[in-house]
Amino acid sequence: MPTGKGFAINSDLNLREALLDGYERHIRRANHESAADAKRLRRTLPTLRVVAITNDTVGTLASLAYSVPSLPNSKAVMGLIVGSGCNATILMSMDALNEKKTLPVRANQPDASEVLVSTEWTLRDSSRPLLELRIASDWDNTLTMRSSRPGFQPLEYMVGGRYIGELVRIIAHDYFKTVCGIPDEALPVAIIEPYRLTTDLLSLTIASVSLTKKDLASELQTKLPPHQSTAEWTWTEESAGILRTIAATVQNRSAAIAAAATTGLLACTGHIHLRSLEELASAAPTPTKEATSFLQPSDLRSPEELVVGFSGGVIQHYPMYKQHVQRYIDQVLLRGGPQDGGKSIFLREASDGGVIGVGVLAGTTKGRIETITGAGMKSVEHKNDPQS
Repeated sequence: MPTGKGFAINSDLNLREALLDGYERHIRRANHESAADAKRLRRTLPTLRVVAITNDTVGTLASLAYSVPSLPNSKAVMGLIVGSGCNATILMSMDALNEKKTLPVRANQPDASEVLVSTEWTLRDSSRPLLELRIASDWDNTLTMRSSRPGFQPLEYMVGGRYIGELVRIIAHDYFKTVCGIPDEALPVAIIEPYRLTTDLLSLTIASVSLTKKDLASELQTKLPPHQSTAEWTWTEESAGILRTIAATVQNRSAAIAAAATTGLLACTGHIHLRSLEELASAAPTPTKEATSFLQPSDLRSPEELVVGFSGGVIQHYPMYKQHVQRYIDQVLLRGGPQDGGKSIFLREASDGGVIGVGVLAGTTKGRIETITGAGMKSVEHKNDPQS
């Protein structure tokens, strides 16, 4: 049975293990397995033949291109992942890449004009603007230096869900101890010990709009109790509000960075145009919120839409995260100047895109889907394909 294989690479960069991950449970026999059970399983399980291998961002873009109908004014150009990690895949012109990079593609498809590129933009060499603009705070530097590979993924330390909870913890610990004068002996363990404050808790409890400060303080007293039961300090509306403000600020910055990276990548690949610093210096001020408050989301959706498929726990489930990313993207486009053809950037959810997309690519390889294009994909049935 033709199948696709998705994979993810962690900080150890072991590609072999990444590709084999997920198969171990299927090849390792349980100690209690009988000979009859093993024989039955060999008969019932189909033989799998991997015909496509991809990561989650490529899969997300492929899934979106397949699921979104091809429209003259809509083009799927990018896949964005903001979950435990962060990455993007972009549709690029072959002419924009080094010739050596395109040799494998041209060997298989000599007429190809575009290619999907997984940017791995969180890696240090891809995140130089963050370093050059000195966006990192002392708290960011603390998180980086305590990570398993300091400086390896600057952007991910500020955006990825794997680190957001820890960054909030570092800031909160510093504030409660330095500004509020609360000793470690009284603070919750999750505020003192590294990686004990999870992004899930931030999303489901601290950022919950349904909880008042009073309700939040009560929840935190249960979920993040003071370190010692005899301690005089407890969660109050004020301290709960402080933690909520810190979490909201960190997530807001995360959304802004994700939006900046998205628009910057689309500008680098020629999908949009952004004015230079010199042009911006002489331009009129950015329209105020009051001046554009009458606009509806549909007013910002211009004749040509560049669709960015997104997936990942943070951007899909963290309260208002996706909306913040979209708002910052719209602001960058307003500030960046009019776009050729009135282009706009539209975020579209691609749930389980990494899983669906690898199946789409497997179908493409076997000829069941004709091709991936910038605007969408076409389904066909090839009579010459015995698997169709």
